[in-house]
Amino acid sequence: MSSFEVGTLMRVALTLYEYLGHVRVLRFFWSGLLAPVLGVLTIIIGSWLSAQMGGSIWPYSWPILAQVLLASVVREFFDYWAHRSMHEFDWLWRLHATHHSAPRVYWLNATRAHPGEIVYRFCFVWVLPLAVLGVPPKVLALATVAAVVADAFQHANIAIRLGPLSWIFSVGDLHRWHHSRQRRESDMNFGNVYIIWDVVFGTRFLPKDRTPPAQVGIGGMDAFPAGFFAQWLSPFRWQQIRQESSGTARGTVSLKTTDKPTSI
Repeated sequence: MSSFEVGTLMRVALTLYEYLGHVRVLRFFWSGLLAPVLGVLTIIIGSWLSAQMGGSIWPYSWPILAQVLLASVVREFFDYWAHRSMHEFDWLWRLHATHHSAPRVYWLNATRAHPGEIVYRFCFVWVLPLAVLGVPPKVLALATVAAVVADAFQHANIAIRLGPLSWIFSVGDLHRWHHSRQRRESDMNFGNVYIIWDVVFGTRFLPKDRTPPAQVGIGGMDAFPAGFFAQWLSPFRWQQIRQESSGTARGTVSLKTTDKPTSI
């Protein structure tokens, strides 16, 4: 990889850091810092590995926007299964619970994540498969920036009605259902930018006879810690948090906050 490409990737990292890191809460600062830095490192390492492996089936001759769109759809496929696995396997859910513990759905939620989830999804799943496929570093960088921006928009507290586009994009009511306190509802709609893989694998959930939940969070886990470092330790204190949530210990913190989105 040329020094020019490395410099470009580092500028992308700084841009992502500026976008995610200029917030007032420590948890958002660190999440915003780790995501772009680890993402860019993975792009660099993955691109080097791809170059060492030889040929590639990637359509380099396509227009850059077409390549970014293809990379986004391919990345969404891998992230769909990574996200779904975090809901289906207990230890991965303990990491992902930090994201779902928020009592509101708003744009800063996009950076509310346990470091373990950042490494698992952002680095290994979002970027590494594309690098192995031989996706050029520029396309990797642009697809990553687009995904981060889309993630913030996905968590915006706006009741967006997309109509037929709700079969393509995973925003608005679709993602609010994903943050329901009821696991049978939150274990749906795993798409980050697109909902197409949920459609394919039968996990799209948008009931016509109900409105999205006003209360979000994790049902039965009202004692989930609100502190930054306490959330880092929460996977290792899971049973204690569950006991506190069930009322066997004092000092619970309620997550039952009504959070109505702004309609447009």
